[in-house]
Amino acid sequence: MPPKGIAISALSETSDSAYAYRIVELAKRLRENGIPCDLFFAEDHPPLHKQTTASLCMFLWLRMLRKYDFIYCGAPMAGQALYFVRRLTPGLVLLDMHGDDIAQSALAHEIATGGRKKTASIRVKIAYRMAMSAADYWITQSTYQMADLISFGVDKNCVKVVRNGVDLELFKFMPFPEKPLYTFAYVGAFQVWQGIDNLIAAFERVSDPSVRMLMVGFKPEDAALKRRLVEKFGDRVALVDMVDRRRLQELLSSAAIMLSARPGHIASRAAFPTKFAEYAAMGRPILVTRVDETAEFVERYGCGFVSEPHPHALAAAMEQAAHTPRDVLAEMGARARRMAEEHFSWSHIGQDYANFILQITGRSA
Repeated sequence: MPPKGIAISALSETSDSAYAYRIVELAKRLRENGIPCDLFFAEDHPPLHKQTTASLCMFLWLRMLRKYDFIYCGAPMAGQALYFVRRLTPGLVLLDMHGDDIAQSALAHEIATGGRKKTASIRVKIAYRMAMSAADYWITQSTYQMADLISFGVDKNCVKVVRNGVDLELFKFMPFPEKPLYTFAYVGAFQVWQGIDNLIAAFERVSDPSVRMLMVGFKPEDAALKRRLVEKFGDRVALVDMVDRRRLQELLSSAAIMLSARPGHIASRAAFPTKFAEYAAMGRPILVTRVDETAEFVERYGCGFVSEPHPHALAAAMEQAAHTPRDVLAEMGARARRMAEEHFSWSHIGQDYANFILQITGRSA
């Protein structure tokens, strides 16, 4: 009999974030491989919607939790809720790190205070420690973070790398456009650890006025950023709100080169952006900064450009990429698609993840 699991998200079922997408997709892939996995959205179940009350009130859901052989927690903000009930649940607890919460909090404070404060908030530190103490196994997107966890004392046999993947049937290979409408495209959120200020400063240094950039993923809270971009760049930028994945592919079909401009900070080291696999699957060259494993993949496959994580270096890389011949860019894009097929297919990632679940539970599908 296969093990039965539950995946806990700290957000609502309606969330369209990359965080929520990963949780839902991993649960879906387990089911496809014969392992039942339910979903539980803490934000939809007050008082679990607040970190300050979640761990104290999880006892109310103890009967439910006891039904499962494994409990997947999406990031420490979900894992910390199990702190007080952990010893009363028979199932194994898997903590998906989903990046480095402490480093992200520290970076946000550093930028918000102009460098005066460079430490994480006490709330984030407490939640992180609670989640770590409740876990039996750890999942990470990055081999860098896996090495960090092991160096902190986590048993190497208890850590599993599970990448962010891509649906190759949805994100199909796209022929390289004859005359791209946009030189560059950026897709994603606009938190400080995404390096948006870095990207803006770099694009200001690109002297060729014909170089245009498409930016997708704006939410209502990004209105001030949109105004700032329009004031700086006018019609050199096209700004699009969040769209579904099918519409996203339509938009990106008119772009030549995809961008990731994450900053040189420890917060970037533990990540593996979802958009990287999606960019690659569409057969486009990718320009990344040398801050995480994506740079190693780009260099290994020769499928794009790698820049140091500073505005002047990024600007130089953008200039180089913008003036690279079309046939060279098209060949890079074909190699990017091959990389996606070999490493980032959700079907392959899901099968490997399912095998890991069967291994740690000692069960068979």
